[in-house]
Amino acid sequence: MRMAFKPVLVAALIAAFPCGAFAQGRTPHTDSAAVGGEIGLFRPSDDALDSGLSLDGFYEYYLSSRDSVRFGAGWMNPGYKGSDDANLRYIRVGGELIHNWEGGSVHPFVGAGLGVYIMEPRGDGESLADSESKIGGVLLGGAEFFTSNTMSVKGEISYHLISNVDHFGPANPDGLKLTIGLKKYF
Repeated sequence: MRMAFKPVLVAALIAAFPCGAFAQGRTPHTDSAAVGGEIGLFRPSDDALDSGLSLDGFYEYYLSSRDSVRFGAGWMNPGYKGSDDANLRYIRVGGELIHNWEGGSVHPFVGAGLGVYIMEPRGDGESLADSESKIGGVLLGGAEFFTSNTMSVKGEISYHLISNVDHFGPANPDGLKLTIGLKKYF
């Protein structure tokens, strides 16, 4: 009787193992993390500025499977209207709190955060005036599309609320940003 019991126990453990491994493989999960990068377009609210390229990188830590904190840095470069060589370079360093929803391979998300924006008018690759540092906020939303358990493609829309700058007269640097990027979980 004992000999028959061991194969049944081993078979039950083998059958249960993949279920346990699958349950632990959920992405994201508490204490998981991710890194990523994005490219996009930034459209300032001020009529004196044109749309410009945006590049961002980030690190995200998951407090739970649904909530995370994201830290990142970004660069935006909208041009001044009517000028081929003048732009207002933005450098942002900040953090956001993000909430996502489980949707199978698609995870929609929303968030909000704060950051420091360093803005400098530039022309022909050189500084035209001293840079200004401003505190700003961001509201965001988007979706992640998982291509595997550890990789996703993400699309995001964000609105940046930044104090006015005084380069070439007062200007409103607020704006809308659309990005697409890659995210790697570990």
